Amino acid sequence: MQGWKTENCSSLPETLEMVNANTYIQRRNINRIERDSMDGSEEKEVGYTCEYRFLSEEEYYNLIQQEENTEKVNENILISMGAQAELYEKLLATEENQLIIMNAVAELYEAKTGGN
Repeated sequence: MQGWKTENCSSLPETLEMVNANTYIQRRNINRIERDSMDGSEEKEVGYTCEYRFLSEEEYYNLIQQEENTEKVNENILISMGAQAELYEKLLATEENQLIIMNAVAELYEAKTGGN
């Protein structure tokens, strides 16, 4: 896999494009740019600038696998966070119940001892 390089395009480039049977070109940070017309007219020329790199077929499939694995990890993290939120809510409910019980015990104690 090569490092990222800068490219200027006259039309909107694809984020992933097959160059030949064994090579892909991957692009990112695609931005639309306008520049003064070369022929002196008032119209602006529209183009695009982006970063690109070439990938072998094997590197391409490895990237796809990494993306799928990342999606699964993110999904598992979200499930874990949801479970933690549920546990926290139950913990808060338990603490509230403990406070209610402690207040009831304190009221019983005060009633029995006359508040002394």
